Amino acid sequence: MIEHFSTRSLTGTDKLSYWRSLMARTYSGLSTQPLSPHFEATVSRWQMGGITMTRPRATPVSVERRLMEAGHAGGPRLKLHVFRSGQGRVVHRRREMDVRAGDMVLCASEEVYRFDLRNDHELIVAEFDRAVLADMPGWVDDAVATCIPREAPSTRLLHDFLLSLWRECEASPQGLPDDGYDGVFCSLLLASLRPGGARVQPSRHGLLERARAIVAARLADHTLSPATIAEEMGVSLRRLQAAAAGQGVTLGGYINERRLALAAQKLTLEPQRSITQIAFDCGFSDSSYFSRRFQERFGETPRRYRAMH
Repeated sequence: MIEHFSTRSLTGTDKLSYWRSLMARTYSGLSTQPLSPHFEATVSRWQMGGITMTRPRATPVSVERRLMEAGHAGGPRLKLHVFRSGQGRVVHRRREMDVRAGDMVLCASEEVYRFDLRNDHELIVAEFDRAVLADMPGWVDDAVATCIPREAPSTRLLHDFLLSLWRECEASPQGLPDDGYDGVFCSLLLASLRPGGARVQPSRHGLLERARAIVAARLADHTLSPATIAEEMGVSLRRLQAAAAGQGVTLGGYINERRLALAAQKLTLEPQRSITQIAFDCGFSDSSYFSRRFQERFGETPRRYRAMH
């Protein structure tokens, strides 16, 4: 069952005190320092077999794990951070790396690390004992303190799997049964960490591929647009639009098509969610606009499409 925590009902310094205490209890030795005057944060957490899953959302913060704090009572642990939105810099094992929405970073839980998250952000974090990865290959440790790029297909598969788990767990009042989901997680994680093809670095000329990776990671963000994507990639909007035009598409049209395709899937697979909720889940801030665009795309209103499928 998912537990939810938030600072929204608190005032003043109580917000930060509450959050620091909560994070320290959840992850031993973790400290939080706000990077903006107005601090807000929420987190959801649940246990999946031997894996502790959390989903924090917060305003800009610096998060640090200090070596002098006591470690976990069990064996050595690893912590996977999947960036749903936002960007920042991670320092771990004397390495510094910039991270973007869709990227992943694997940390050794008992070692020093710091995350400087410069804007509003959301992560999915999975912490687990190394023993969960039975007969862990030696190259897994080489992936600790490195950025696992969002461009890799195996990274996107793991990202989508974790997001699907959250949706299913939220839809089930009793949580998910223990049906081996932690085993699927481990298999997908190993595929993402494997040396070689899975660790592909972004191509200098693959602007459209990089843009598509951002869209996949931030599809539910209603502020996502060609302009925000170009800003995140550090390129001009004109250059990004030219790259899309070279492939015979517009980036705005691609975003809309992906959102509508996701909405069609959710309408049939999530009957308990209202059409308005699904519209918001898929990045539409106006349910009427969503219904019009959906009917243009599929020839049926969302309500009739759900009834027919």
